[in-house]
Amino acid sequence: MKILLVLLIAAIPLCSLQASQTAASTDEQAATNKLGVFIGKWQSEGTGLETAYSHADKIISSVDCRWSPLKDFLICEQSISDSSGKHVQLSIFSYNSKDNNYTINSMAGPGKQPWNGTFMINGNLWTYPGGFEEKGKKIEVRTTNDFSVPGTETFKSEFSADGGAHWTLMLQGTAHKTSK
Repeated sequence: MKILLVLLIAAIPLCSLQASQTAASTDEQAATNKLGVFIGKWQSEGTGLETAYSHADKIISSVDCRWSPLKDFLICEQSISDSSGKHVQLSIFSYNSKDNNYTINSMAGPGKQPWNGTFMINGNLWTYPGGFEEKGKKIEVRTTNDFSVPGTETFKSEFSADGGAHWTLMLQGTAHKTSK
């Protein structure tokens, strides 16, 4: 009887730990599942605008997004055509439970230097903040993907040179899901 009691007492913290890990992994899986809106094949068309940081151009792309084998990552390969030619890009999206945000890791073609960043998902809106410095001045850039309409994504990229008080549109367009 004493051995059973000792085993039972020893098991209580393990059950609590397992329950909290299960809850955490369930929350993490729910957050990861939000990336699933992008699963499938997409065709997009966008228009780049002439600004200080972009040029006028028509941009057409096709994107194919799938889960990684363990469903922890969303992997998207994109073929892009614009006035300078055809390009490819590979992007890997994932949820970062430590910082409660999402990460994107991309490579703009074979042999190109990869880059990474963070983004937020708020409802149907994905927002990618970024920026760079030019002549000692910080230029903020943000891209948004809006999945409010099932099977459709509207996107736009903007920049701000005044700390976010005013935003200038650089690129906008729409993508449509063509298959799962």
